[in-house]
Amino acid sequence: MFPRKRKLGSYDPEEEARLERIIFGDVSGVIDKLPEDHIEEANKSTTVYLDEVNDEDNEGDVKFQIDIVSKSSDENSDEDEQTEKKKRVWIDEDDEKYTVETAFDIQNRKISSQRPEKCYMDYLEKKYKHFVGNPKWAEINRVPDNSDDIDNEILKHSSHLETPQLKDLPKGKIDIKAMKPINQKTFSEGPKVSSLEFHPTSTLALVAGSSGILSLFQIDGIENNKLYSTRYKHFPISKAKFLKEGTEVILGSQFYSYCHSYDLISGKTHKIPLPSHITNMKKYEVSPDGRLIALCGRLGDIYLLTSSTKELIGTLKMNTKCRTISFIDNKKLVTHGDGHEMYIWDINSRTCIHRAVDDGCLSCSVTAISPNSQYLATGSREGIVNLYDLNKLLQAKYPVPLKIVSNFVTSISALKFNPTSEILAMASDKKANAFRMLHLPSFNVFSNFPTFQTTISMPCDIDFSPSSGYLGISNLSYKAFLYRLKHYGNY
Repeated sequence: MFPRKRKLGSYDPEEEARLERIIFGDVSGVIDKLPEDHIEEANKSTTVYLDEVNDEDNEGDVKFQIDIVSKSSDENSDEDEQTEKKKRVWIDEDDEKYTVETAFDIQNRKISSQRPEKCYMDYLEKKYKHFVGNPKWAEINRVPDNSDDIDNEILKHSSHLETPQLKDLPKGKIDIKAMKPINQKTFSEGPKVSSLEFHPTSTLALVAGSSGILSLFQIDGIENNKLYSTRYKHFPISKAKFLKEGTEVILGSQFYSYCHSYDLISGKTHKIPLPSHITNMKKYEVSPDGRLIALCGRLGDIYLLTSSTKELIGTLKMNTKCRTISFIDNKKLVTHGDGHEMYIWDINSRTCIHRAVDDGCLSCSVTAISPNSQYLATGSREGIVNLYDLNKLLQAKYPVPLKIVSNFVTSISALKFNPTSEILAMASDKKANAFRMLHLPSFNVFSNFPTFQTTISMPCDIDFSPSSGYLGISNLSYKAFLYRLKHYGNY
């Protein structure tokens, strides 16, 4: 008799086992092939942890270290930990081709004869670890650092800024430390460094001066590397400011009826003629929303321009020469100049809505509004700084100053509130080290800065970083100084 045929699709365990041996091999010998020390461990549960992810070099290579920890089921037994270093999950073969000598030749740089590294990738890795170390964001199981001393912490990337501290600033003495000058890589912006400003969202700062040179620096307090520099021939820069949330820089001069605009995104510079009747762009301010530019003109004129097209959209008129402008908000601004009156303007209606007398002032040179719109500070050409409550000033004809600062004997050239409205910085470029900081709301001048050893020379412009972590002071001697305010965050 013939054997009975098997139905199609029926399960045959022996046939399945035979096919598994053909495809996967004989699995019975896997345990026998393992070393004897690992046979017992194979029956235990294994947990894999991601230990750390380190940015090893600028090429983006990433190393993963995986800890394989074998835990015993018995809670009373000791835990055995085994750490295994894995190879890189991705390797760029071109990295091995570039030696330090080849890379330096391409960059037109000289190589030290005692340079131990041969591969350029190893050189970048060593340099990164020397200045930065292992960044904290790469540590998965990191322990929070509650220490107040954060001088050695390296700033994060320019697009990732830390949240500022919310502690009240103590009065009396300020904890301040001198860092490397911002423009230590150049010192070429001019004898008068007329403009210094920190980027509103990134760890960058611009420095510009009478030589017509604009430079951008990466702020870290250690290197302050130069990122970009350009020269505008025969164009002494009187003032430079960021526009459009920091994507554009506008540069004005007191000698020419045009300005320059530098686009940080495209890297292009445009020469823009000013509207008719505007002869220069020496003093101007930008509205808080960045849409308007208010410009001091001749014979008491104040011109309103759009920041996008630089077109004239309105003109205001004072009875005396306008020397300074400050925006109260996006709808109101205050102007001051020769004479004792401050003018408050409504931007929408282009009308003066209030006039107040500046106590004891004959001619005002500079004004400043605190970021919280609580204070207005005026600096006169006689060296007196008046601090007003802004709400009371808008209502009274003869407002009484909250504080009169008489520490100066020469004309006030710069006033600046820090972003938290706790410090008012004051300076005069007519006398060496003529710089003071007023604590708010105690209205006391900090007594420990500047000291007899401080060499600011003739301070010209002042600015605070977005979180008040840094203070910048430019002068009339080629330099832009940088100071660390330890009470505040990194930037």
